[in-house]
Amino acid sequence: MRRDQQIRINELLLQREELFLRIHAAETEVSRLLGAPWPFVRPALPSDRRTRRKPGAPAAIAVAPSTVPVPPAAPRRLEPGETAYRVTYRQFAQTLTETHHDPAALATLLACRTENLQVLRLETLDAAGAPSAVLWAHSAVPAA
Repeated sequence: MRRDQQIRINELLLQREELFLRIHAAETEVSRLLGAPWPFVRPALPSDRRTRRKPGAPAAIAVAPSTVPVPPAAPRRLEPGETAYRVTYRQFAQTLTETHHDPAALATLLACRTENLQVLRLETLDAAGAPSAVLWAHSAVPAA
């Protein structure tokens, strides 16, 4: 996947998360107005639709669960003195390092668990840009 495609996908995932937060806020407000929880029913989503396979198409290959360590789904909040997160990950055969100031953007990246994207290290940075704390590290990655 090209970098511009990944950026666009991340933007759309953030937009999706923002809309889910708006829905949650509306549902919470309805429950507050009524003084009791309202029985909201999850609507059918386009992603729920299953497409029929064409006759003669090969069956899906069962894949064993991965034994690769999984990073946390969302980073902890930055503590006083910490200014950003630094994440090192492998995408295809390339190792990349990014600095994130927004935990939501980082959570989106951490949620992208595919066979072609593997998070190697997650740490916080201080104001000088030096590592402050290691939040997660893949066991095969040497400590910095």
